[in-house]
Amino acid sequence: MTMIDSTAATAALQDVHTATNDVLEGYREMARRAQPDVRPVIDRLVALHQRHAGEQAALLAPRSGAEVGDTSLQGTVNKAVVIVRDWFTDIDRGTLPAVRKGEQSLRETYEQALRDGDVPADHAAAALLRTQLADLEREIAALPQQ
Repeated sequence: MTMIDSTAATAALQDVHTATNDVLEGYREMARRAQPDVRPVIDRLVALHQRHAGEQAALLAPRSGAEVGDTSLQGTVNKAVVIVRDWFTDIDRGTLPAVRKGEQSLRETYEQALRDGDVPADHAAAALLRTQLADLEREIAALPQQ
């Protein structure tokens, strides 16, 4: 297999990496505030996304110098939403449908990256994103819809 290091494929992978780290910001805060019955789910998602972010960073580093901590303003927003929600209601099982929606939004970022014209030709990036998307799909299926 040939690895194609296109700028567009690297940018798509960077978008997924940033979105993954943004989700992590919210989940890390949620883990600190979650009720005991929800904590294992949040901890599992934190572990999954930390692993994914590490794998993404390893692939990105030689291409763009990206670091694991890359986040956007959305990461700060995710963290703030968790804090505000905790002020008004517990982070309990009722929170899990919102977590599911967040995971679905992240899935859309992966799908968009895989639709990018250059990503499928970049075998390393495409394989990583497909594997991580499958992990994400399993987590989404396990989360309550309502």
